[in-house]
Amino acid sequence: MRVRVARNLAELESIEPAWDALARDALEPNPFYESWMLLPALRAFSASQDVRVVLVWQGERLAGLFPFQHVARYKGLPASALSSWLHVHCLLCTPLVLAESASACLDALLAWCGASFIDFRYLPAGGPFHRALSAALAARGLKSTLNRAWSRPLLRKNRATISSQLQRRFANKERRLAERGRLERVALEPDGDIGRWIEDLLQLEARGWKGRKGSALACTEANRRFASEIFTGAFRRGRLLLAGLDFDGRPIGRRASILARDGAYGFKTAYDETMAESSPGAMLELDNARRLDATPGLAWMDSFTEDENAALERLWPDEQPMQSLAVAVGAWGGVNAAALPALRWAKQCLAFG
Repeated sequence: MRVRVARNLAELESIEPAWDALARDALEPNPFYESWMLLPALRAFSASQDVRVVLVWQGERLAGLFPFQHVARYKGLPASALSSWLHVHCLLCTPLVLAESASACLDALLAWCGASFIDFRYLPAGGPFHRALSAALAARGLKSTLNRAWSRPLLRKNRATISSQLQRRFANKERRLAERGRLERVALEPDGDIGRWIEDLLQLEARGWKGRKGSALACTEANRRFASEIFTGAFRRGRLLLAGLDFDGRPIGRRASILARDGAYGFKTAYDETMAESSPGAMLELDNARRLDATPGLAWMDSFTEDENAALERLWPDEQPMQSLAVAVGAWGGVNAAALPALRWAKQCLAFG
């Protein structure tokens, strides 16, 4: 195993074939760290950050890819850290490691690391990578500090809780809509116009609360370009689920998810807020649950939300536990790690002041 750091896009673009091969054989999938999603994200959002993508090679084969941001003072401590890189549209930081070489890959990373901490953020707790990391730390006698533990809604096939009362309520809403016009359920087909679908989603989102807040994808050129690149990339790879609702031929709802092996990550949902009395957003969620049940090979969907979501929890009975944890590497990291629990306690006291 040999470790090197890619510090610019040109270096990463030159290894795309090896990177794509790693993603196919990774211990745990993470589409947001695959080349077709991470490269557009880095172009759009990393300009002012010290991003270092750590590559672990096994001969000529890429065995690990760890996107980090270098932090000179970790949580105010006099200690540096490599922290999982994420951006406003990314809530999953599972590194890509080759399944058959995960232990050796993680050991090489830990042996190489020159920072005092490695801050692994947004990891699915109990997942394959999390278990491999725990084993690698134990083998080296290293300890981790749990910075945060939370959960977000997870929907498994045939597990949606759609009560008969809920079904009747939305059947009534659909009937009233049908009295006013034509309601259609639409989905992007393999030969569909991806450009038109992207624009419909962006415009719906921009006309809603995200647009008013300035956080919609269409609000900045960087976000718009990022959205166009990743949706187009997912579509070309057969990794995009994009469906919605039309009323009298105009879009009133769109929902996009990114496929990852036997699962998917809910990514963006937008609906026409002027039709709130008809609940197009809730209709999209009901349709999404039915589509999951009807799609062969698709077993689960991660809500990809920051934390609990009351609207989804009514339909999605399961949870995906998540963790962010810090690994102290070296003697100085160990000294500073002792201060982390006290710092967290102090912040909680201030928050509840």
